[in-house]
Amino acid sequence: MTLRILYVDDDPTLAKLAARVLGRHDITVVHAASVATGLEEFNAGVFDAVVLDHYFQNGTGLQFLKSIGDACRKIPVLYVTGASEAQVAIDALKAGAADYVIKNVADDFFPLLLNSIQQALENFQLRREKEEAERLLVQAKERAELMAKEMNHRIANSLSLVSAMIRMQMNAVATEEARTALLETQSRISAIAGVHRSLYTADNVGEVELSAYLSSIIQDLAKSAPDSEKIRITTDMETIKASPDQAVALGVIVTELTTNALKYAYPDGVGDIRILLKTHENTMRLIVEDDGIGMSVQNPPKGTGLGTRLITAMAQSLRANVSQSNTQSSQGASVCVQWEEHGTAR
Repeated sequence: MTLRILYVDDDPTLAKLAARVLGRHDITVVHAASVATGLEEFNAGVFDAVVLDHYFQNGTGLQFLKSIGDACRKIPVLYVTGASEAQVAIDALKAGAADYVIKNVADDFFPLLLNSIQQALENFQLRREKEEAERLLVQAKERAELMAKEMNHRIANSLSLVSAMIRMQMNAVATEEARTALLETQSRISAIAGVHRSLYTADNVGEVELSAYLSSIIQDLAKSAPDSEKIRITTDMETIKASPDQAVALGVIVTELTTNALKYAYPDGVGDIRILLKTHENTMRLIVEDDGIGMSVQNPPKGTGLGTRLITAMAQSLRANVSQSNTQSSQGASVCVQWEEHGTAR
């Protein structure tokens, strides 16, 4: 393939010699005798590289480099300097030149120039291929994230539709026990749907911000409680990010513990529930506590036991420990779910 080189030098004899020597290697040389002429040729034509001398009657080659600006990132410029002008070469490289060649009267000038041209073209080709690969990688990543967001959007919508159907079914059942079971099922589905809703609205489709996600679940549970105006739920949660699988497990655990506290902690329907999410070093703690009647031999767990089994299963998926104790006032119950970080990011 024939290369086309712009040769900017005010020495016509050297330019003719360059055209003859480089022409033997399938390189076409277009000569410009000044910086101004060189800029005109550069802007009007298409070149594979530029060979640029330093000294001109009305300036230096640095003016050429300054004028073409970022174009030297697309077309290599080989700067020609005198044998004792190291600072000139450094200034040229800082200004965007790809390489420099020492200009002398010896026979090795043109072989060095040819080698420098070939190396600069190879380096630029490698850089273009690298930039293209990076561009395609970013494009593929953006496409994958868009598909993931769309998938999460569709899943969240489908789960919301199922939740709405369950709510409709609640109005059709005859017993309070059946309505309660359906309401709890609806809350569990909403917890999972919330994860997918968080993912398709987040910048990072691989992370869920736990405090926002869990707060949304807690608000929905508080609104659905029969005595929501009497039982107050407060939260104290640090900003912690988790994987979608971790978020689903924690969402189900919070749903079950909060639902239990709303149903059983306060028989008179008045009291506080506190939900905390804390981290210390690599240990995470989720605590749900109340000041109600507590759990003891006199007040054994009520219900079918499905909630307890769900909490146990979700805790196992987190590799977490679940412990239960009285609150500091020696009344009520405090349930702590504790797990190591395992990839959770703050």
